[in-house]
Amino acid sequence: MTKSEIESRICEIVQTYSQYDGDNIQLQGDLREDYGIDSISLVELLVDIESQFDITFDSSFLTYESFSTAGSIADYINEKLNG
Repeated sequence: MTKSEIESRICEIVQTYSQYDGDNIQLQGDLREDYGIDSISLVELLVDIESQFDITFDSSFLTYESFSTAGSIADYINEKLNG
């Protein structure tokens, strides 16, 4: 899977959890501030991504700085899948 395919898929997944502005997910948009994803939705988003990509996030990645944009999530998944 290419990085652009991963980015597109992550944006689609984020869109399903977005409380507003879900039609225009940007890679650098903040999940909480720009898309209204609360802490419960973040957990659901995490589980959904892990399931769809068949990966497990390292606990060290699950910080606000790392798990805050679709782009940072896509970068992490790209690294996990494509090394």
